[in-house]
Amino acid sequence: MNKKFVRHRVRRRRGYKGNSKMKILVFLGIMMMAVILGYFTARFVIGPILGYNADESPITAGTDKTNESSTIEDGYALQFGVYSTKEAANNMVAKLQEKGIEAKILIKDDLYKVISPIIKTKDEALDELEKVKEKEVEDVFITSF
Repeated sequence: MNKKFVRHRVRRRRGYKGNSKMKILVFLGIMMMAVILGYFTARFVIGPILGYNADESPITAGTDKTNESSTIEDGYALQFGVYSTKEAANNMVAKLQEKGIEAKILIKDDLYKVISPIIKTKDEALDELEKVKEKEVEDVFITSF
């Protein structure tokens, strides 16, 4: 046999295909674990260090005037506006009272929110919203507490 004419087969290497479905599942699992660990770290490690209690509501109420809210109940309220000055909030309360709408001021983060009294159920809040809109009050919406 003559060695000159012997051909060698050349094998091509194919790329590693692997199981792409498994890669996606591993990726999603790692992402879920990262989110869960981040949540628990923020709530139970960083929060207590900063003095934040996640079980308490961050909403605080003002107490220096009779028409300002001193306690927050669970439920819904109509919000008529948010103002940076107390005078603007008091003007809105006066305008609403002229139309026969009861309103009070809630102080949160140095802002003055003009809201209705707390309403227990969402259906009652929707009914109250319709009544207020009939009195030609615009830019009012329902907020929850």
